[in-house]
Amino acid sequence: MTITNLKSSPHLFASTLSLIEKAFQYEKGHHFDVDFAPLMSESNHENCFVKINTEGNVIAHIGFCKRTLNGHPIGMLGGIAVDERYRGEGHFQELMQEIISEHRGDVAFFLLWSDQEKLYKKFGFHLCGSQYEISQSSGSESYTKTKLAALNETQLKEVDKLYQMSFQSFYVSPQRNLEDWKLLTKISSADLFIKTTNSVITSYFFMNKGQDLQDVIYEYGSRGSLAELMTEIRPYGKVWTGAPTQDESEAQYQFFMAPADPRLFANLVGNYTKNQMKIEDINPMKQEVYFHFQDELLGLETEEFLRGVFGPGPFEELGDLKPIFISGLVSI
Repeated sequence: MTITNLKSSPHLFASTLSLIEKAFQYEKGHHFDVDFAPLMSESNHENCFVKINTEGNVIAHIGFCKRTLNGHPIGMLGGIAVDERYRGEGHFQELMQEIISEHRGDVAFFLLWSDQEKLYKKFGFHLCGSQYEISQSSGSESYTKTKLAALNETQLKEVDKLYQMSFQSFYVSPQRNLEDWKLLTKISSADLFIKTTNSVITSYFFMNKGQDLQDVIYEYGSRGSLAELMTEIRPYGKVWTGAPTQDESEAQYQFFMAPADPRLFANLVGNYTKNQMKIEDINPMKQEVYFHFQDELLGLETEEFLRGVFGPGPFEELGDLKPIFISGLVSI
């Protein structure tokens, strides 16, 4: 059994993709490498880790994407799959430990999306982050449906500006440059809706992506207020937000998070909480975090600490903090 990556072994791409799509029960017409293009693009193949058996067949895969959040590096994990014939033999655990070990010093924390809470707790991951769902409503529709790939470079820059001045003003979200946007154009399963004034894009939202985000609006931006934008886009589908509104359902968990490099994680938490919290130590074995708050040294279980900082149910003493919210366009 050997661990390699798709950059070193590009001939394994097709079998790796087949393994992932089978594990995720992909239906005909849907493609994982389209839905999650940034993860599976050739530029990221060095971070697509696979385990192969003695015959050279792919039996497991875990992908890693490094992103920048509020100026701090974070790591996203996705495309996690193990051949059903080899499950229960420890291959997933070995591959996961290999990736976490290799990238722990590079990022403040790891994120992943799954419904396997018991499994990922073994690796120090905890459910946290807040997400709300606003139901679809009736109303007029004034947006034009298109694809991100159909925009010219000027329009791409207009959408980028709206993302920065709007979505990133509502939430703490991964930073993007023009090259990131161009890579996102490969996600052809995502529908883009735009509104223009004098041929300039003044509002946008993304809806649909693959099998999991049908009829879901998960990213949006506008020159106007958030309340006005919600009123305009709700007739198209349900809307996911990272902060409560008058129409929200109860807070849902947004992702699994695991602290990575202690120094980078402490820097991120200090910056995020406006230096109200200063981490003194993280004990990964006991799953405890020790930190200074209001001139006191306190200790909490890691899970309680993460939820108290990033939600749901953030500590009231921290005041209003801009929530972390990862758009469905980039979540893996």
